[in-house]
Amino acid sequence: MTSWTSLPVALMLLCSSMLCSLGCDLTQGVQEDFSLVNQMSTFSLVPCLKDRTNFNFPKEAMEGSQLQREDATVIVHEMLQQIFTLFNQNTAPAAWNQTQLMQLLIGLDQQMEQLERCRAQNVEREEPSLGSENLTLALKNYFRGISQYLQGKEYSRCAWEITRIEIRRCFLFTSKLTRKFRD
Repeated sequence: MTSWTSLPVALMLLCSSMLCSLGCDLTQGVQEDFSLVNQMSTFSLVPCLKDRTNFNFPKEAMEGSQLQREDATVIVHEMLQQIFTLFNQNTAPAAWNQTQLMQLLIGLDQQMEQLERCRAQNVEREEPSLGSENLTLALKNYFRGISQYLQGKEYSRCAWEITRIEIRRCFLFTSKLTRKFRD
């Protein structure tokens, strides 16, 4: 397990740079996140097939035609926050590329900051709908299920690999959502 004591310093240095003054379009960042999660491990999934599970991603609830831009922002922020928390537990396999893991955490933090600034700028324009609270709750339950799965599997290498694949799916959904509501 790796100590993340240098993470706050790295985040502060990066967020004081131009990187944190980007616009509200997260498409590129989400694509980079997907790529990092994809490359983080070279472990074969074949021995892990027995550990597969359906985490029940609440996709249907989040693809409704009534979804507004601000709802999408809330959803994306919650997903990024939950993914950050999941990978920042200090329980990820040591065999994963730790540099890429750190880059992922830094990128997620930057994107959450970016979304918070965008939401603050757009407060007058759009408020999240009441439905976004239900979507946020659905996401929290989904990620709680992933955390319980990891804990139940004692944070095994295979459990993390299955989780890593699931998080790739989350980034694909997030990418689709950010493209849909691009400025």
